[in-house]
Amino acid sequence: MSEILGVGITHYPPLLGQPATYANLLRAILRSPHIPDEQKDPSSWPEAMQAQWNDEVAEAEEHQRRHVEALNRVREAIDAFNPDAVIIFGDDQYENFKEDVIPPFNMYCMDGFVSKPFERIGPPAHESDIWGVGPDYEYELPGAGRLARRLADAIISDDCPIAYSYKFNNQDHLTHAFANALVYLDWDQAGWSYPIVPIAVNCYGTGVVQTRGGMAQLFDPRPVDERDPYLDAPGPAGPTPRSCFAVGQALRRALDAEDGRYVVMASSGWSHAFLTGKHYWLYPDRAFDLERVNELRAGDQAKWAELTNEAVEDAGSQEFKNWICLAGVMPERRPEVIEYLDTWIFNSQKCFALFQG
Repeated sequence: MSEILGVGITHYPPLLGQPATYANLLRAILRSPHIPDEQKDPSSWPEAMQAQWNDEVAEAEEHQRRHVEALNRVREAIDAFNPDAVIIFGDDQYENFKEDVIPPFNMYCMDGFVSKPFERIGPPAHESDIWGVGPDYEYELPGAGRLARRLADAIISDDCPIAYSYKFNNQDHLTHAFANALVYLDWDQAGWSYPIVPIAVNCYGTGVVQTRGGMAQLFDPRPVDERDPYLDAPGPAGPTPRSCFAVGQALRRALDAEDGRYVVMASSGWSHAFLTGKHYWLYPDRAFDLERVNELRAGDQAKWAELTNEAVEDAGSQEFKNWICLAGVMPERRPEVIEYLDTWIFNSQKCFALFQG
């Protein structure tokens, strides 16, 4: 019988750099030709958003401080637990999940991973990234490939189909949901020795190709009739919240049949501004996420299985599906919410939680 610690964190990409850059995603969105000019005027924004925008640097520095404190708390809990492996649910944003194959879930059964976490940060990276190493920096992380293969077999045999891979498909290193999370949990570069099992989730669903895993559609100047009917249009749905929860439940049953100590982690922000069309892609759906964090604090995360794809996509909270997978692993535990970061201008809501045994 295994022991399991549940963990939820963010992999917020701007955190790789310095606070002065955190609102650059909003600045980029403001250049989109698809946003009405009146919405680009800060005087039209909600007052609380204007206040954050007008005090951007101080707000960003506080954002970083709270991130680091929460991440340190999570790392301390992981170290105290001393796991045999760390299983991570993270979204694939058009990295390995591309036009050739887009599975709902994919488990990587590998004994080691190369990580290049700073390659996406942009120049002058070695002066601005948190480790001061530059975009070409890479390092190795241990994998728990044999455990992953057993877990994949158990989950499939439990009538819960999941894809698996022995190598990456469209790039040669760990994708950002996993790479970023492990950098943040090793903020001070003390080292990371726990073998990992990444489970990629097609959180972006209908938009994974159309948006190229981000916001490509916001900068496409072509009229609709000139766009590719497959690559530039909404695709089939991603996994439903119910199926995400079911995968988590199947993973829990598989782990219960193992001996050892395991961390199961969700790596993602919640509602993202650039996915929230009803807000002109300028700010996240704070109300949707507030409901979810209140459910989490009450230990009611099993309710998330009843959400719909339509509700999740309307809220721009696609990445929240990673947390629904985690909820399926431990629906009975009332977690400790270490931190909840509610923002208007820094793209996404962030939650940090521990699900202790």
